[in-house]
Amino acid sequence: MRRIFLCALFVCVTLGVLSAFVPGRARAANDPNLVWKTITTPHFRISYYSGEEDIAKHLADEAEAIHARLSPVLNWSPAEKVEVALFDQTDGANGFTSIVPFNAIRLFVTAPDDLSPLSDYDGWQTTLFTHEYTHTLHIDQIRGLPALGNALIGKRFSPNQVQPRWFIEGLAVYEESVRTSGGRLRSSQWQMFMRADILENNIAPLDQFTGTPRRWPQGNIWYLYGSFFMKWIQETYGEGVMRQVIDDFGQQVIPLGFNRSLRRAIGKTYEELYPEWIASLKKGFGAQRDAIVARGLREGVRLTYGGNNAQHPVWVPKNAWPDHQGGLVYFRDDGHSTPGLYAIDLQRDAQGAVVAAGDKKRELVIRTNGVSHVTFAPDGSAIFDSSAPFRRIFNFTDLFQLPAGEKSPTGLDGKRTRLTEGFRASDPALSPDGRRVVFTTNHRGTRYLQIADVSDEGVTNVRSLVRSNRFEQAFAPEWSPDNRHVAYSVWTEGGYRDIRYVDTADGTYVELAHDRAQDGGPSFSPDGRWLFFHSDRTGSVSNIFAWNVETAELKQVTNVVNGAYQPEISPDGKTLAYLGYTHVGFDLFAMPLRESDWLDAEPYVNTRPAPYPAAPHVEFPWQSYNPLHTLRPRRFGVSITPGNFGQAVIVTADGADIAGHHAFTASMTTEVERPYLQFGLGYTYARLPVDLNFNVSRSIAPRGGYQLGQNYKPIWIQEALSFSTGVSYNLPNSSGFDGQSFALNYGVTRLGGELPMPADKLDPYETPVIPRDRYMMAAVHLGWGYSNAQRFLYSVGAEKGFSIGANFDLTNTAIASDYSGYAADINFTSYHLMPWLAHHSLALHAGTGFSGGNFPGRGPFYVGGFVDLPLYDIVRNTLIQGGIALRGYPPVILAGRNYALFNAEYRFPIVNIDRGFSTLPLFFKRITGTAFLDYGSAFDDAATAQFKTGAGGELWVDTLMAYVVDFTFRLGYAKGLASGGLDKFYFVATVPF
Repeated sequence: MRRIFLCALFVCVTLGVLSAFVPGRARAANDPNLVWKTITTPHFRISYYSGEEDIAKHLADEAEAIHARLSPVLNWSPAEKVEVALFDQTDGANGFTSIVPFNAIRLFVTAPDDLSPLSDYDGWQTTLFTHEYTHTLHIDQIRGLPALGNALIGKRFSPNQVQPRWFIEGLAVYEESVRTSGGRLRSSQWQMFMRADILENNIAPLDQFTGTPRRWPQGNIWYLYGSFFMKWIQETYGEGVMRQVIDDFGQQVIPLGFNRSLRRAIGKTYEELYPEWIASLKKGFGAQRDAIVARGLREGVRLTYGGNNAQHPVWVPKNAWPDHQGGLVYFRDDGHSTPGLYAIDLQRDAQGAVVAAGDKKRELVIRTNGVSHVTFAPDGSAIFDSSAPFRRIFNFTDLFQLPAGEKSPTGLDGKRTRLTEGFRASDPALSPDGRRVVFTTNHRGTRYLQIADVSDEGVTNVRSLVRSNRFEQAFAPEWSPDNRHVAYSVWTEGGYRDIRYVDTADGTYVELAHDRAQDGGPSFSPDGRWLFFHSDRTGSVSNIFAWNVETAELKQVTNVVNGAYQPEISPDGKTLAYLGYTHVGFDLFAMPLRESDWLDAEPYVNTRPAPYPAAPHVEFPWQSYNPLHTLRPRRFGVSITPGNFGQAVIVTADGADIAGHHAFTASMTTEVERPYLQFGLGYTYARLPVDLNFNVSRSIAPRGGYQLGQNYKPIWIQEALSFSTGVSYNLPNSSGFDGQSFALNYGVTRLGGELPMPADKLDPYETPVIPRDRYMMAAVHLGWGYSNAQRFLYSVGAEKGFSIGANFDLTNTAIASDYSGYAADINFTSYHLMPWLAHHSLALHAGTGFSGGNFPGRGPFYVGGFVDLPLYDIVRNTLIQGGIALRGYPPVILAGRNYALFNAEYRFPIVNIDRGFSTLPLFFKRITGTAFLDYGSAFDDAATAQFKTGAGGELWVDTLMAYVVDFTFRLGYAKGLASGGLDKFYFVATVPF
């Protein structure tokens, strides 16, 4: 034991020393330099880190006010303080709520971006917290037998969590809208999403938005359809109906009677209400369309057909990419191909009007992470924004530069230069002379308008152009052709979203309006006379407007049924390109720009209620962050399952603190027939430059191979006492398009047991067969991986790029092992998109391993087919197998000290189903297919290796169960073409390699 202790101590010290020498830019799951604190209020415990003090204090006030508003509505107040954590590690806006094992809300402090469906709010933190706290008050309602179970074994049961996502999210969107003067149900963009589906006959059936369809708007469909459905139900039957439903469902032991709870409340089911609700939407949106058409449509021709997400059209200057001169470049993420900036060429008629675009011949000119905007210098060079890693754990948007004429479709070509690092800079716009750039920066919940000089040294002399008050948001700046003025969109306190016209000489500005209309996307005409922007000031539809810089006259340029955004005027001033919308998502449109066609802008009429007054400030106490509040075990699991000696009772516990610094798992097992102590303990610490973990366990197992005399062959008990520790480290590329991972682990196991030797069984004339009953196994493991593989919404697994991984394990007497040896393996996988049909791809895998030493046994490697498991066990225990196998053979057909395995799969889509069964928790996503060929062997000597070939085909069925658990089932046929081969049909749950 002394040797084990010394080796373990040595390894721990070594890992600590290694972590100190990791490059300074690297960070683990949490930056160790952040100082965490906690504010305690009557109902919440808000944890935050250095720099977030103002946000935390503001949220503490707002949270208590929101509790006072929401708690009576949902008739619930949590028994314990709700844990809240603030994070500012990304430039995305989001929040997450969990109920088990304790009520927790995790919030990103960044506000939504310019064209987000979340961008209509009177206060971002107010709207976000209202949404997330609705989840808490809804799902935390646990009564009856589930509450009794939680009282006995900790918080494990939450029936209201097992509801369709559209109900959970729809209720929260409804509350965020009716309890504020903003929210998605008041958003013209949200209205547009629903209106297009209704008027363009793309209505999702009830079972479709109960699941996770690939159709637009994908995951947002729960929020969209759910919120409109919740609004209609509560307006029709009263808000009290939801309280009854939640109360009833929160008592269900087997939470499957989703429709039954509503029937008990109002006498009808969701299936019965659905057609009535859809009829009301058709009537309301039909009236909107008729009023718009009566005024006279002003809309352009559709240029692109990718749908999904498209933004920021910009005209391509002649010296940027000569092959696309006069065309448009825009951000596109269509779910079928690599997201980024695409260039399209335009087709014009004899009069020069744009009539179509070469959408099918579009070219990816700059790959980006996230929505991106590009701007051009006079020499044709481009500056664009893209999300990229910063200090490894932060995912911030920064500015990049690309020389004139260059393209960067992979992002790994070394052509782009990163101009800023950790600036959180976006929306760049170069001045007409190319000497200055304006952009926005995001920091601690406020987005600032910045201006900087551009030179050979990059971006220098960064300064604020217009001072931003706390929590204000600046978006989408654009330069006037006069090289002096800038226009940008700004959100200010009270929910105002307006356009400002700024003099860069002194930072003074004119505000075009100050109202609750959502104004954005400013752009100038080439002569600087007109400032164009999008606005929903006519009601629930966003259109393009033009503001005369000299006279302040306001005109309406488009009049569309769905919506028009982000205007961009051609260099000759004759064509307006803009972002339009259909039921498949956003696309580019273009129309001739003639002032004679413009409409007089109607006065804005505000139909919103006044926002709630700001909550009064209370100086709540704060203290240093204590992880024990949330780390302590809050739930326990008890299960009875087959063990090594009959039935076994397993008790489990786990915990993690809300800041993500600590996590642990614990288990204790007792065999009914052999009540020996068996346990497992695991702990992870995530406040070093690497993630550090420790594990210790003790287990027993029956063993054979022991014999005294001819007939005495008892089963003996072997004890395994194990300890392991290790570090893991992820290192993404600075571009964010590829990355590496590293792992270093040390593990040691002492194996021992007592061999029974009854005196009456000893025979001096027989040679006993005595296995080695006590020995030490210890190993050091090194792992490395790299990947730049890409997969998309509609792809069948990864379609582009490759992944490679290598592992090396060493055991030796010097590290407390009774054996010496090694094992190493390497796996390489590549993906190739076929040119003939969409999403047909070829996936290739090659893996090999080799080992040596004096360790007993058949060797560490084996090859074979999938393991057959009962469907019930697969679903209950989420038993998902890896995708690499030698199909057509038993699970272990060959084993040895070396192996080689090659796999080829031709993958192709068959049908997108996207349907379920009403509101039941079973949803079928799609069926895809693959034809495969496997070839491999495991062996001790390569000269005598018996390589075997398997071939066959599979249907992959993507499903969703219990509303949140994804399974990919493979129904396959494999034929082993060598000795030991099988003609076999199989049904397993796997992940593709």
